[in-house]
Amino acid sequence: MRLLPTRTPRGTAGSPGAPSPHVTAPAHRGAGVLEPAATVSRRSLLRTSGTVMLGGGALAVVGVTTAACTVGSPAPEVDPLQSLADQAGTDAAYAARLTAADPDRAQALQEIAAERRAHADALTAEIHRAAGTTPDTTDATTTVPASDPSAPLAPPTLDGLRAQLADSRRSAADAVPDLTGYRAGLVGSVGASCAAELKVLIP
Repeated sequence: MRLLPTRTPRGTAGSPGAPSPHVTAPAHRGAGVLEPAATVSRRSLLRTSGTVMLGGGALAVVGVTTAACTVGSPAPEVDPLQSLADQAGTDAAYAARLTAADPDRAQALQEIAAERRAHADALTAEIHRAAGTTPDTTDATTTVPASDPSAPLAPPTLDGLRAQLADSRRSAADAVPDLTGYRAGLVGSVGASCAAELKVLIP
């Protein structure tokens, strides 16, 4: 709302008690030189006061608007492919650990680890392509973070790997309907690979 300076009514010139429209400073005499009187207009004072009020109001509005924009900024959206990439990295690391624990299935497990690592890399590359960013080559997509870093990881089991792959297949199938084009094909291919690994490599 714009603030306007209020106009103060003037009294009638010459009437008793009426304020003088100008305040005149007395002239100073000295050594025969008469200095001109300094005149300050009441209208000028009111105009200056109103300008200051308007300026302060404008600054206040700018400050409130800036604060609102800063506080209300939405958080960046997470790419829907990110959770699938995380699952692929986890599956790859789990299969790699299981290779040492189950040497009889080492070849099949190594193949699963390699496929799921490739899935993680392909999904991560698409995420960065869509965001216009460069992948960080130091990212370890095949490690399994523990809830407690000091606690040892539980020994991997074949049933555990089957459960993880089944969950990854379902996640991919659920994501496909919301995707289009290359992304839909990529995620559909990832889900089909998980299904094939379950049926062919570790039935």
